[in-house]
Amino acid sequence: MMKHFFVWFSYLLLRITKLIPSFPFQFVNLFILVAYIIPFSFWIDNLQPKNIRVGVYQNKPKIFIDELGSPSGIFIDLLNEIALREAWSIEYVPCDWSDCLEELEEGSIDLMPDVAYSTERDKRFDFHELPVIESYSTVYVNQSQSIHDISQLNDKRVAILSGSIQETVFLQLMSGYGYDVEEVYVDSYEQAFSLTQKGNTDAAVTNQFFGDYFYQEFDLDKTSIVFNVTPLYYATSEGHNQDLLITIDQHLREWREAPESPYYSTLIRWGRKEPTAQIPESVFWIIGSILALLIGAFLIILFLRQQVRARTKHLVHLNAELQKSEERYQTLARISPVGIFRTDVKGKTTYVNPRWCKITGISSEEAMGFGWLKAVHPQDRNNLTAGWQKTINEKTPSFTDYRFLHRDGSVSWVMGQAVPEINHENKIIGYVGTITNITERVNAENELRRLNAELEERVADRTEELQIALLRAQEADRLKSAFLASMSHELRTPLNSIIGFTGVLLQGLAGPLNEEQQKQLGMTQKSARHLLALINDVLDISKIESGQLITDCSKFNMRTAIENTLRSISPLAQNKGLQLKAAIGTDVGMINSDQRRVEQVMLNLLSNAIKFTDHGEVELRCWVEGNDLKVGVRDTGIGIRPEDIQKLFRPFFQLEMGLDRRHEGTGLGLSICKNIIEMLGGEISVESEPGQGSLFTFTLPLDSKGGCFDEDIDH
Repeated sequence: MMKHFFVWFSYLLLRITKLIPSFPFQFVNLFILVAYIIPFSFWIDNLQPKNIRVGVYQNKPKIFIDELGSPSGIFIDLLNEIALREAWSIEYVPCDWSDCLEELEEGSIDLMPDVAYSTERDKRFDFHELPVIESYSTVYVNQSQSIHDISQLNDKRVAILSGSIQETVFLQLMSGYGYDVEEVYVDSYEQAFSLTQKGNTDAAVTNQFFGDYFYQEFDLDKTSIVFNVTPLYYATSEGHNQDLLITIDQHLREWREAPESPYYSTLIRWGRKEPTAQIPESVFWIIGSILALLIGAFLIILFLRQQVRARTKHLVHLNAELQKSEERYQTLARISPVGIFRTDVKGKTTYVNPRWCKITGISSEEAMGFGWLKAVHPQDRNNLTAGWQKTINEKTPSFTDYRFLHRDGSVSWVMGQAVPEINHENKIIGYVGTITNITERVNAENELRRLNAELEERVADRTEELQIALLRAQEADRLKSAFLASMSHELRTPLNSIIGFTGVLLQGLAGPLNEEQQKQLGMTQKSARHLLALINDVLDISKIESGQLITDCSKFNMRTAIENTLRSISPLAQNKGLQLKAAIGTDVGMINSDQRRVEQVMLNLLSNAIKFTDHGEVELRCWVEGNDLKVGVRDTGIGIRPEDIQKLFRPFFQLEMGLDRRHEGTGLGLSICKNIIEMLGGEISVESEPGQGSLFTFTLPLDSKGGCFDEDIDH
């Protein structure tokens, strides 16, 4: 207990004497202080120490059990310092992270260090006000994995500490970007790094304290994926041990205002670089020992004070220089996955980082001075050397792309850049630069150039093929036109003769015929008419497809056209015993269109209706609606399946296919009707259900000038 008193008293005395500059006041205050402190120390010796159970888990360097089995780390050292000053007796309880939190909530332990604050945890635990330190989370990966940004973690296996703040934030972050990962939960960061080192996981998420301390030991790479800056605290169970938190806050506030406090010395000792120096602990022990010799203490304190000032000034200077150097290399190491190098003022290389070596394929020893030039591709070496020398002479930044030739013959393209390094006197003391591996980009650009060249060649070839095809098509079109002209005369002329001669014979003008002769000639005439209709349909569809079908518009009486059509089709309906009806609106009269083509459409629609109707009736309706004339042909026939409706207007489509079909036809009638109606500026539609009959409706403008030509049609 006396040892604790001396340490505490030494620290307090040093703080007080720094506030009292003059000799008389120092002397008087020294003895007043001793007069008060000595009785107080005896009183403290009689107090019963406060026993505190503290959880400890493995998260070096913040908190861990060292090789000797002793608790250690940033949080442990700070807590021990507070316990020393507050006369606390601490019992450290080793546990896994998730178990530690459960024991804290249950009250099995009184205090838990290194706890990140969250709203959910605030419902279970109490925290002091001032955070001890701030931590952020970083992703470390197996060196075999090429992972540089967060998108490359998609569909990867990632080790995460179970129950940690990192778990929730990391998964929310990945989900927010639309990425998915396979979480592998672990009980410690060592387990996460071990799984990643062995390849059982692709990456591991840890805080930067642990990660930066151990990732090289596990042969891992540090990525630039950083997230979740989090303040860290000591925590107690909800509503318990508030005095511990208040005391911790008091010491943290006092220590963070004093650069020489245990707070900053602890951070420096565990690798956290801060912009201030610490006072050596030996000074406190020296002052504490001197206090035992109260006689002459004042003179000794004055002497030591001068020594401490001189030593502190020297340490501050050394620490500032060391910190600049360490911060420089810390910055370089964090620029990943970029290779980093540093040169002196003459351009000789003095430092390269591991990533630089990995990109170039040579060691740091081989890179020193101008040795790195040996690894540059021979074709780039002279230009690069000249450019680098120009940069050194003119003291300007350097930017260039060049290649490294590896020992195995492979080539790496890099984007190199370097800028002058300026000291506090604004003088150039060297150059700091980076190289970025752009091999994939260069290869992609080369491949793209090859594919443009190849595409241009293909386009030229294709253009030539198209020109040849165009000539062939023009020749084929010419031949088709000649064929159509020939067929129009050569096919229809003899058929008309056959139909005419059989008509003469059937009328008995060439002599009487017996019943069998009448029957045979009737079949011949019917077949000839069917063949003529077929030829007409084929010629019409051919003209439509070649763009040679021409409409001839003039004013005619629609009512007369309907009557002509009904007279022509009436015998077919009578032969099948069907009723043929017509409903013509009173406002139906003159229309400007192609009468022959309109009658052809109505005749085709009525013929189809009669063909596919065995019982009932066929009705033609015509009416005027606005500036349009509408004609509908309705039957009570077999109807049309929904899947066939969209195919009706295709050339050669028939509802009945195969050799056993019951209804004759070419499958061209509806296609011709659709094209004629559209050429006349109208449209055609159909409504039908199987077994319920069909309704075909076409619409024509009353004045079809836009779709007609005043030319004769060779038909």
